[in-house]
Amino acid sequence: MTVLLAPAGYGKTSLAAQWYHALLAQGVNAAWVSLGPDDGDQSRFLLALIEALDHALDHPAKPVDAGSMSVATLLSVLVTRLQRVPPETTLFLDDYHASQTDGTEALIARLLSHDDIGHIRFVLVSRSAPRFPTSALRLAGDVRQIGLAELGFSDDEAQAFFGGSDAALSVPQLKSLNQRAEGWPVALQMMRMLLEETGADSPAILSAFKDRSGDMGLYLSEQVFSGLSTPLQRLLLETSSLPAIHRDLVSTLCDETTAGAFASLRDQALPIAVLDDEGRWLRLHPVLTAFLKEEAARLGIDSAAILARAARWFAGEGDLEAAVEHAFAARAPALAAEIIEAAGGWRRVYTTSRGGAALFRKLSDEAAQIDLAAYPLTTLGLAVVSAKAAQLDAADYYLEIASRSADAADEALSSALRVVRVLVSLYTDRWVSSADLGELERDLGRASGRELVHRALSLNMLSYNFLIRTDLDRALHYGNLAMQAFRDGGADFGALHLYTHIGQASFFRGDMTSAEEAYDRLIAEVAAHIGRGSDFDAVGHVLKCEVLSMRGDIAEAGQALAWALPHVERHDTWLDPLAAGLLAQQRVLILSGDRIGAHAAMDRARATAGRRGFDRLVRMIDGERVALLIASGDLAEAARYAEATGFGEKAARADQVNDLSLRLRGTVPALLWVRMHLAEGRLEVARDLLSRLETSQARKPHVVRQIELRLLGIRLAMAAGDTAMAASRLSDLVLGLPVTDYRAVLLSEGPAFMDGILALAHAAPVPQVVLQRLLQTAGSPSAIVPKTGGLTEREQAVMQLLSEGLGNKDIGRRLSLSDNTVKFHLRNIYAKFGVTTRTAAAAAARTAGLLP
Repeated sequence: MTVLLAPAGYGKTSLAAQWYHALLAQGVNAAWVSLGPDDGDQSRFLLALIEALDHALDHPAKPVDAGSMSVATLLSVLVTRLQRVPPETTLFLDDYHASQTDGTEALIARLLSHDDIGHIRFVLVSRSAPRFPTSALRLAGDVRQIGLAELGFSDDEAQAFFGGSDAALSVPQLKSLNQRAEGWPVALQMMRMLLEETGADSPAILSAFKDRSGDMGLYLSEQVFSGLSTPLQRLLLETSSLPAIHRDLVSTLCDETTAGAFASLRDQALPIAVLDDEGRWLRLHPVLTAFLKEEAARLGIDSAAILARAARWFAGEGDLEAAVEHAFAARAPALAAEIIEAAGGWRRVYTTSRGGAALFRKLSDEAAQIDLAAYPLTTLGLAVVSAKAAQLDAADYYLEIASRSADAADEALSSALRVVRVLVSLYTDRWVSSADLGELERDLGRASGRELVHRALSLNMLSYNFLIRTDLDRALHYGNLAMQAFRDGGADFGALHLYTHIGQASFFRGDMTSAEEAYDRLIAEVAAHIGRGSDFDAVGHVLKCEVLSMRGDIAEAGQALAWALPHVERHDTWLDPLAAGLLAQQRVLILSGDRIGAHAAMDRARATAGRRGFDRLVRMIDGERVALLIASGDLAEAARYAEATGFGEKAARADQVNDLSLRLRGTVPALLWVRMHLAEGRLEVARDLLSRLETSQARKPHVVRQIELRLLGIRLAMAAGDTAMAASRLSDLVLGLPVTDYRAVLLSEGPAFMDGILALAHAAPVPQVVLQRLLQTAGSPSAIVPKTGGLTEREQAVMQLLSEGLGNKDIGRRLSLSDNTVKFHLRNIYAKFGVTTRTAAAAAARTAGLLP
C-alpha cells in the first residue's frame, strides 16, 4: 500500500494520474477509482472498485447486477476479480478521504490482509491518513507514505515552475515566495497566474501575499477571481455547488451569456481537473471551489435551486445516480423520490449499476420529509430494501403506505404491489394465498408483466411459492422461465437464485441427478463470478449436502456442512437453505450414531430460526425433536414435548396441519403419532392414523415423503406378523421409487429395521432384483458406522464402565452425569447394537472390538 497524503492543492491526484498512465504505457495493469461522499456506503464503495476493475481489464468478468447483493457477497466478488488479475496490478483510490468511514476502512483493511490478493498494490490518494491498523504491513515493509515533504515544491522546483532563468521574479523573491507558501503547489500556481496578468513588478500583490497568514488559499482565490471576466465570474459562482460541470449542463442552468463563458474556461490557467478523455467534464480545484461557495452564499445565489435543476437535467440524461445525488445535495429528498419514481421506483433496486439499494437506504433516512404516498413505486423500493436488510417491520410499514395510495384502476401499480408483497413475504416467512399467486400468473400476460425486471421477479416468486407447495412441475416450469428472464436482462446474480429452486424441485421429484447438477452449476458460477466462501457459495453447498446426506455420503456432507451451515446461519438467507442444512446435518449425525450431537444441532438451529423470525422453521425443528425422541425410545418425553409444541395427539387427526403438500420438509403430527403408536404396540391405532393421513392428501406427496410413508406401512405389516403384506409393499417400494438415491430415509429407520427388511427379502418370495437393490441401499456397515461402532466418545465411556459391572448411579458418579443422562446414553447404545439388555450390549461391544 502506498498512501499519497496531503491537504488539498499539493498535486496528489496529478502525481497519481501520471503514475497510473505510466503503468498503462508500460503494459502494466492498473485501475482508477474516483471516490466521493456517497461511496462511504460499503456497498457503493465495493461497487465502485468492482466497476473500475472491470473497466480496466481487457477481458472483464460478467457485469455484477448488484442490487440484491449483500456487502459480504460484494466483497467476495471483488476478491474473486482481484485474484484473477495479473501480478503487480495497481488499484488507485483517488479522494479516498471522501469515502473514509469505519465501514470502508474495515473493507480496505480486510483486502490488505487477504492472503490470496498479495499481488495487488493499493494506492490511496487522501487528505487524511488511514485509520485502520497498518503495523503488520509496516513491519513487512509493505507500506509507503508520500507526504508534504515529497509533494511540496522545493526552491529549485518553484524557480523552474515560474520559468527558470527566464522567470520574472528574482531568485531571492522566488525563494521567499516558496518559503511563505511552504511549497504549496496550488498557491504557487495561482500566484503565477496573478503575476502573469498584473506584471512581474506588482509589489502590491507580492506584499499582500507576504502579509497573509492562514487564509492564503482564500486570498489567492479572491485575487484570481477578481481578474476574470464578468460572465466567467458568474459562471463559476452559479456552478460552484456542483461537483463537476459540462457544457450542456451549464447551458441548462445559466443564461446564454454566462453559459457562453464555458468555452474560455480552460484558457484561463485556472486550477482545473479534466475528468474524462474527451474533456467535456471539468472540476475546479477544491481550494478555489471553497472560495466560490462562500462568495456565492454571500451574494445570495440559491445553490439548492441550482442543484435541483441539475438533478432534473441528469434525470433527463438517464443518469439516475447522479440525478439523485444532486437532489440530496440540494436537500430535496422529495425530488429524489420523484426522480426514482419516474425511473421505475422499486425496479431500480435491481437495475442501478452502483447500488440501487444504497439510494433507497439514503432515501429511507430522509423519509420523514417525504410524502411517500405520492411516490408508491419508490415506497415499494423502500419495502424491498428493508426486507433484504431484515428490517421486517419497516418493510411492512412501507408496503402499507404503498397499498393505501394504490388506485385500483392503475394496473401497473397493482401489479407491482402484488409482486413486491410476495417478495416481502419470502423474507417475513408469511404464506402467500393461492389467489395472490393466481393474480401473479395473470400479471405475466398484462403489459406491466412484460417489463423485464418485473417479469423475472414474478417468475422467480411463482417458482418459489409453487416449490414450497410441493407443486413441483410448476416450480420447475417457472424456475426455468425466470432464469432465462434474468439472463436476458443481464442479471446473472438473479439467475443464480433459480438454481436453488430448480435443484430443490428436482430433488423432491426424485431426480437426484438433476438436483445435484443444478447445485454444482450454482457452486461453479458463484466461484467464477462471486467467489468461494461467499454467502451464495455457502447456500449452494448446504443445498448440495441435502443431496449428499440423503444418498448416504455422510463424510462428504459432514465436511461441507461444517463450514457452510454456520455461514448460512450467520448471513443473509431465506428459510429453505436453513431447513435443508438442518435436516442434512441431522442425517449425518443420526447415521453416525451421534444423537446427542443431533439434539445440540437442533438447539443451535432453533436459536437461529427464532432470531430470524422463521416460525415455520421453529415448528419444523420441534417436530424433528419429537421424532428423535421417539427413535431413541423415550416415548414419554416425546409425547410430552409433542403436546407442548403443537404436535399433540389431537393435532394428529386434524387435516390442515397434516397437509403434506404444504410442508416440503419436516414432519407432521400424524406421522409422529403413527410412529409413537407403533413403538407402543398399538398397531390398529397406528394403521388407522396412517390410512387417514394418506387418504386425506389433496396432492400426491413428493418422492421423499412417499418413501417414508411406504416404510411406515412396511413396519406396520412386519409388526403385525403379516409377512406377505410386508414383502409385497417392500417390492412395490424398491421397484417403484428410487430408494438407492434416497437411502438415508431407509437407514434412518435404524439398524434393526434394516436387518428386518433384509431378512424379509431373503425369506419372502420377492424378486431377486429387490434383494439386490436392498443390499446396495444398505451398503457396507463401515460406510455408515464409524470404527467406533457408531458410539460417541461419551457412549464409549459409559460402555466401558457398564462392562465392568457398574450400575447407573456409579457410572453417573464416575462420569459426573445424572441418572437420566446415563439412561439416555444406554438407550442409544442399545439402539445402535440392536439389543435390550446390559449383558447383550457388552457382548455386542466385544464383538465389534470396542472392549477387550
